[in-house]
Amino acid sequence: MRSEAVPVEKAQHDYRAEVIAHPAELTEERIEELTQQFSDISWRATGGPDWQSYPPARDGWYGYYCEPGGRPQDYDRLVLVYEGDLLVHFTGLTVFRPDPQDVSFIWVHVAITLPEYQGHGLLRLAIETILEPAWLKSFGKELFFIFRTPNSIVYEAMRNIARGFEADGIRVEAWYPEINAAGEMDPIPDEVRRMAIRVAKRISPECEFRPDIFVIRGYYKRYGPLYKEHSFPCQNPATRAYFQRNLDNSNQDGLFIFIHLTDTGA
Repeated sequence: MRSEAVPVEKAQHDYRAEVIAHPAELTEERIEELTQQFSDISWRATGGPDWQSYPPARDGWYGYYCEPGGRPQDYDRLVLVYEGDLLVHFTGLTVFRPDPQDVSFIWVHVAITLPEYQGHGLLRLAIETILEPAWLKSFGKELFFIFRTPNSIVYEAMRNIARGFEADGIRVEAWYPEINAAGEMDPIPDEVRRMAIRVAKRISPECEFRPDIFVIRGYYKRYGPLYKEHSFPCQNPATRAYFQRNLDNSNQDGLFIFIHLTDTGA
């Protein structure tokens, strides 16, 4: 297994971000350890304040991380963020091309932070650590960074990261969907909408995709009611209103986000 450890200090804490560049090379012992850690963190993140009394999240997440595609060894790239020896955040990426002629898609398959560490900038740390310029440049001049989320706070956090992202000539060309100050979705180019329909079938083949509002219906539904509570106190009222109007959290809906990256060669 090859990995890279990057020490970073954030918010009065010393965090260490470890990139696992080849998860398929993980040992069975490490896979078992990560499966349990991922399940426990996810349970605590979605089970509410009294998470120990909410077994549906425990059982659902464990099933997710044991199923092909969600197992630690199935990702193309992992980043693990620690405080000391405690795993406090993890992000897993999957890379694919729906068609040989397509650009590459980097899918943020999962990104979870322990509740008591949320707001410490760990998602930004993980994303900026895992998206190394040399790795991004290996995909050609352009690619798309995609993810699904039921959480308006995650949408805002990722949008803020994207707005300031530039690394060795790689920059964000566009972000879809852009939720404007009126709480509406800005117009999306037809080619991006057609691409989203095709890619949604690849990552959520059993789910309905609504291209008019960029929502994937019920994408976590087969794992049961993972979220005990569905209140995401996003500070942007326009974004919060869009999510409340268009997503049914009890159905495990998620907004589908596309970030277009280009390499300017600078």
